[in-house]
Amino acid sequence: MQYFDSDVIFNYAVIQDPLKHEQANKLILNAIADDQFVISTLVIQEVGYGLARFDLKSDVIKYELDYLLSLNVTSIHKQHLSRALQLSESIGFKHINDCLHAAVAESLNCDVFYTYNKSDFRRIQKMSPLDIIIL
Repeated sequence: MQYFDSDVIFNYAVIQDPLKHEQANKLILNAIADDQFVISTLVIQEVGYGLARFDLKSDVIKYELDYLLSLNVTSIHKQHLSRALQLSESIGFKHINDCLHAAVAESLNCDVFYTYNKSDFRRIQKMSPLDIIIL
């Protein structure tokens, strides 16, 4: 499976940087076609927040989030939070959501974890067995 961090999904949904948008689209659509795509409910929440901060209209946000919900979405559970707390203790609790994404992907034994978040995930890479690809 291929887990996609919120920033990759956001770049898929919104064109801020045309190169990132094209790259995110290709990775996501290929993963969906190969039945390898997975995100968590946390990704949907974070993308919704980001789309609202980007001042998109409510109907557009609802459409994008409904589409994401139609894909392979996993829920956050207590064991994910427990693992996220372990990771957060090492890198700082300000980044607990990033640690939670990593914990979910670890629990699913994902082959790849895609993100654009270099600063936080460089540190998480050192403590996680995930193949974290920083785009």
